Amino acid sequence: MANGADLLIRALSENGVRHVFGMPGSHSTAIYDALARDGSIATILIRNEQAGAFAADGYARVTGRPGLICTTAGPGATNALTGVAEAYADSVPMMLIAGQVNSDRIDLECGAYHEIDLDAIFRPATKWCVTARTAEEIPKLVEAAFGAMRSGRPRPTALFLPQDLLRLESNPNTVSAAEPSPAQGASSEEIDAAVELLTRAKRPIILAGGGATWGGAEAEILAISGRLHAPIITSTNGKGVVDERDPASFGHARSVRAKLALAEADAMLAVGCRFTEVLTEQQRMRVPEALVQIDVDAGQVGMNYPAAVGIVADARLALRALLERLPEGGDDGWSDLSESIRAARPKHPEWLIETLREALPEETPLFTDACEMGYRLQTDWPSYGPRRFFYPSNYITLGWGFPAALGAAVALEGKPVVAVCGDGGFLMAAQELATAARYGLRLITIVHNDSTYGAIKNLQRRNHEGRYFDVELNNPDLVALAGAFGVPGITVGDVAALRSAVAEALDRDGPSLIEVPDRWRNLRV
Repeated sequence: MANGADLLIRALSENGVRHVFGMPGSHSTAIYDALARDGSIATILIRNEQAGAFAADGYARVTGRPGLICTTAGPGATNALTGVAEAYADSVPMMLIAGQVNSDRIDLECGAYHEIDLDAIFRPATKWCVTARTAEEIPKLVEAAFGAMRSGRPRPTALFLPQDLLRLESNPNTVSAAEPSPAQGASSEEIDAAVELLTRAKRPIILAGGGATWGGAEAEILAISGRLHAPIITSTNGKGVVDERDPASFGHARSVRAKLALAEADAMLAVGCRFTEVLTEQQRMRVPEALVQIDVDAGQVGMNYPAAVGIVADARLALRALLERLPEGGDDGWSDLSESIRAARPKHPEWLIETLREALPEETPLFTDACEMGYRLQTDWPSYGPRRFFYPSNYITLGWGFPAALGAAVALEGKPVVAVCGDGGFLMAAQELATAARYGLRLITIVHNDSTYGAIKNLQRRNHEGRYFDVELNNPDLVALAGAFGVPGITVGDVAALRSAVAEALDRDGPSLIEVPDRWRNLRV
């Protein structure tokens, strides 16, 4: 015989779960007992459930596999809600498992400990959300959750488990891994229309979004670029889908090079891109009327820019169908512009970005928070491959970068991961320094410290005649704070010091913190 918690852990293990972030609570102790007895899934004890959800998000982004956060009922689950919403907004597969009040108390407001309607709270921020009603159904519910995350547009799921069902002995059903639904292909008519539009264009351009990365369409995008002589630009979630050193890459869609190219483009092939407000700068980005938009989510096709040809399909399948019908050869309409566009650079380069790019191994993932430096990194950081640059690009949650990078460091098991944060965002999750130290994670955290919520301060100044209010911060000594958690820290004041600090951190087996005070912001390499 096995209890409901045992059935849960067996089902998670069968579906490939190897790590779970979280902290035990009164309604989830049976889950942790089952985890300890089973031994196939490692637990990562975090200090705050929101940070744990961010860590599960980062784990999923760097691996392409669902991340998992486990909480107790009530406040434990709702603490994780912001992290679930961030994953929902950025189309990341992540699963929340939370305890719940006894099964006979769920639909009553009777004063049960931690009682609240979690289904109603989480349904708008998840793709699939269910409360178990019997212990026997738990394996099938896990299978359904993973099936949802592995099919179509990736997004979070949530499973709530009444504490009495977790302890209830039951006959274990067959536990199996979820199979994704068959990927949807494009129709012949849609492909024909796209081929006609793209081959008629003189200067087509390709915009690759996060859907291209999650769809594993990197090779197909590069092949179509060569067939059409079309440069490639990306959204934030699509960064690195093509190595930005490749001649075909013109970088992020808001970069200097991309803007020059967009001004000349007469057609666009958009793959897995939602054209969000942040990416398009409130729809000010120029998008050609001759737009072919491929997306697995029908609701996103034509949502923000009208699509001349809309294709609701899996990115890789649709692109392969295009490749089969696109003719070889053809004129390169970009030949007279491509060299000058590639040579374009930001007017005011950021020394911290340039120094980090030189100092870090090319495969090192970089996570950045919602801060001034993070905004610059989106456009100016050269990503040399997929799943190497990450930003909370749509929900834009302050405090995401550091714990998300922590989750990635768990996933990569001994390989270095870098987080670049502002001081305000970092201090929202600084307690997770304890987690990084506990597990010896090779997490290098770089904090740009200007003792203010800099992005909001600048926004206030622009919108309110130079006035700003409630944005100045009284920060602790960040190096001393890190040291109190057993994490070596250093303050750097110039390019050479930053290079040296990064080199030392890369040689360290555990975490490191590097503080960059704002007074050094205007240095040049």
